[in-house]
Amino acid sequence: MEFLDEISVEEMVGVRIVLRPLTDEDFEPLYNVIDRNREFLSEHLPWTSECNSSEDVALRVDSWDMQAQMGNGACWGIFEKVGESLQVAGCIIVGWVQWANRSASVSFWIGKEFTGRGIATEALRLVSEKMFSIGINRLELSASVTNPKSAAVARRAGYQEEGKCREFERINGKFVDHIRFSRLSRDA
Repeated sequence: MEFLDEISVEEMVGVRIVLRPLTDEDFEPLYNVIDRNREFLSEHLPWTSECNSSEDVALRVDSWDMQAQMGNGACWGIFEKVGESLQVAGCIIVGWVQWANRSASVSFWIGKEFTGRGIATEALRLVSEKMFSIGINRLELSASVTNPKSAAVARRAGYQEEGKCREFERINGKFVDHIRFSRLSRDA
């Protein structure tokens, strides 16, 4: 893949989830997940205070779509299978794609009511395999030292801990250390 080629964000079907591009119809339900879980999400994510409407969600998704079109990132909505229907649970995002180095970062978030069921782990595994299949060799992920559940997701998805990044992110006015994880295509 050459620089500026589009990353194809097609649907991926797992056992418990479906990952797919977000559409206009998803913005309000996704905003509702954020709003219902604002306190939970804001413990570890710096952007929740900037997301105050479905229009804000649409703008954020538009920026992720633009990154995909430029070959620089991608976003999938995480949808839990509920009977014959799908319920939006969160998002998984690939960013900072460096084609020369065949590396990228990955991040995810889900609402509290979706935790503890393997949804995030399955999403991370699916996206990792997708990125490896298009030529990425290394994926990185970081999790706040105060967020052991995200660190556990990374480990369950085959990511290896590399070390601590001091004061990696500023959340709620405080700098927070992160644990850095990576997974290589050969780790699969």
